[in-house]
Amino acid sequence: MPHRWLPLVLSLSALLLVGAVLAGWLLGVEVLVRGAPNRAAMVPSTAITFGLLFSGLLIHLQRQPLRGAVLACAAIAAGVALTNSIVIQLGGGGLDVLAETRAPSDRMSPGTIAGLIVAALGLAGLCSARLCRAEVPVLSAMAGLSGIVAVLFVHNFHRGSPLALPFVEAMSIYTALCLLIFFAALLLVALDPSAERQRRARPARS
Repeated sequence: MPHRWLPLVLSLSALLLVGAVLAGWLLGVEVLVRGAPNRAAMVPSTAITFGLLFSGLLIHLQRQPLRGAVLACAAIAAGVALTNSIVIQLGGGGLDVLAETRAPSDRMSPGTIAGLIVAALGLAGLCSARLCRAEVPVLSAMAGLSGIVAVLFVHNFHRGSPLALPFVEAMSIYTALCLLIFFAALLLVALDPSAERQRRARPARS
């Protein structure tokens, strides 16, 4: 069933991309962190957050998923994004100051933060009958997909370009692709008929 194996393949592929980005930061390989010269980089905190989100999705796809582990992945991912939203506003670089080769303009953009928080909410919704009844995973996936597709169509991912949208100016093309993959996988999981039957079987208090 595509509702199961396709999200699995997408998540594993995205984790490979995230791993390559982190390896790029460790080894100082620019093409792995930004794709091309003068493009925005996927900063380490963004890569780590995606690692948590896709790991949570993979855990959820197991035959007997650990709901606590999925919720923990979602909560930590949201926490990293929210922390960056506060620290960056105060003029700091968040966790990314640990990357010695980071350019001053390399940071988690407001658009990235918003996308990661929506993604974390959708992931958490998969483990809550109440949120599922409110269609939170589906709504999160649809909102995320529409937003990131719009960004991919109109945004230039080169830093300082006149065609770069201010809200996502620091967003990497790798970040945009990971958001696209995550929301597509989330939508497939949320629309899985077997998952719907399982949600109906859960106690209402969950």
